[in-house]
Amino acid sequence: MHKLIRNKYFCFFFILILGCTTSFSLPPYNYFIINFFTFSFFFSILILKKNELNKITFFTYGWLFGFGYFFSNLYWISISLTFDESFKFLIPLSLILVPAFMGIFYGTAVYFFSHFIKKNNLILILIFSVLLGLTEFIRGTILTGFPWNLFAFSFSDKLLFIQILSITGTYGFNLLCITLFLLPVIFIFKSSKFEISVATILIIFF
Repeated sequence: MHKLIRNKYFCFFFILILGCTTSFSLPPYNYFIINFFTFSFFFSILILKKNELNKITFFTYGWLFGFGYFFSNLYWISISLTFDESFKFLIPLSLILVPAFMGIFYGTAVYFFSHFIKKNNLILILIFSVLLGLTEFIRGTILTGFPWNLFAFSFSDKLLFIQILSITGTYGFNLLCITLFLLPVIFIFKSSKFEISVATILIIFF
């Protein structure tokens, strides 16, 4: 597996698939457990290749994840354009350009994340969560906003979980969800006992 990860084109394809797979955590499926794997694999690739990648490649990895994610969950926009012949020429644009634009937000988050890559695992997770959560907030407010398909929607059918929205708000809860989905990374890499203890407590708490 490590040899495959060293292959640039395999990583491009694998990250794209991770983004697509993450969509199954959203309604109507709500398989939120998927995010523990997709987020952790994506984050692990960034860490494993931290000495090989330049800042542009980090951006590309983030963009690919975002493109795959939105390509697989915004397809309905293209379907809605089939009801009127005069709009059908927009289908290729909506199918490709909208996910491509949305992917820029994730690419930007990973680009800035690359500046902190030397920190320890727990701090890196928190930094990554904050950056990705911040770009999700910007995505939801800039240019009149596009707050669709936040990762927090993975728990939309879990009424017990979403009670916390009254305290954190949607974007605060989204930040907590991203952090939660990344916690398995602590157990994948050689983390300190303190990091493992904190991750365990957070998982139990959630």
